[in-house]
Amino acid sequence: MPPAYHPCPTCRGTGRIELTGVYAETLAMLRQCGEEITGAALARQAGCKATAMNNRLARLEAFGLAVSRWYGRKKLYRTKDG
Repeated sequence: MPPAYHPCPTCRGTGRIELTGVYAETLAMLRQCGEEITGAALARQAGCKATAMNNRLARLEAFGLAVSRWYGRKKLYRTKDG
């Protein structure tokens, strides 16, 4: 699978920046899951705090790589491509 990119806000979408570090790892975990999942459940799999994972997922959503929806009090995330 090719690396994930998001539009660069500095150059107004003319360039691209490769995702690295925790954001790339989080996106890979979300893709591997294959279904909607809460940030807390993904955090348990990753071994980090739920707040940190929810912040990462919110950032991926801002990049346009993930989407979310509310299911009662839970916010479910999935990749935009699947």
